[in-house]
Amino acid sequence: MTRRLNTRFVATPRAGMGRAGSLAVVLLALMGTAACEHVGVFEPAREVECLARARVSLKQAVAAAEATGGKALDADYREDRELGCLRNEPGAYDITLVAGGRISVVSVNAGSGQVGPREEQGVMNAVMSGGVRFEGSAADMARLAPGMGVDLSQAVDIAERQGGKTMSVWIEAQGGRPGYAVKVAQNGRVRVTWIAGDRAG
Repeated sequence: MTRRLNTRFVATPRAGMGRAGSLAVVLLALMGTAACEHVGVFEPAREVECLARARVSLKQAVAAAEATGGKALDADYREDRELGCLRNEPGAYDITLVAGGRISVVSVNAGSGQVGPREEQGVMNAVMSGGVRFEGSAADMARLAPGMGVDLSQAVDIAERQGGKTMSVWIEAQGGRPGYAVKVAQNGRVRVTWIAGDRAG
């Protein structure tokens, strides 16, 4: 199964760039990720259709991922192949976890609920331990998570009260207040709802 990285950009330093040049490439990649990881509400109709057909919900996938150890920071549905759900390829949920101060990603099959191998996110771990803040990054989400009274699954429940099926969810602060952005597909349309992290009920 091919996993789509939660960090949408991958930087590869060129030979001869040196340490400073390599660091600059990594920093540019991270800044691009922070600005563009979850942009807008547009999703291809084919991906919305395959999400609707998925036997495993995002919330169930998060529970399966967290059962392997860790707290979910974000989760995102993806197709492995365009309209693969019509060919018994249901797609997967990519789930970012933090455990013991380390960030990793697992993929959960949207048809069977099987959890794939854990992949360490080396760059994000380096950022988190170095104290540098990149807004919207997994490291930034890991810093916000401990102070939140609402967990990711509860935020999904709140967003789905209006109906629909969650496609992705991530920790996001608004006006300095931590919470969750939840992207929900319903009747072929997609909406994004922000849920406060200290919200009760």
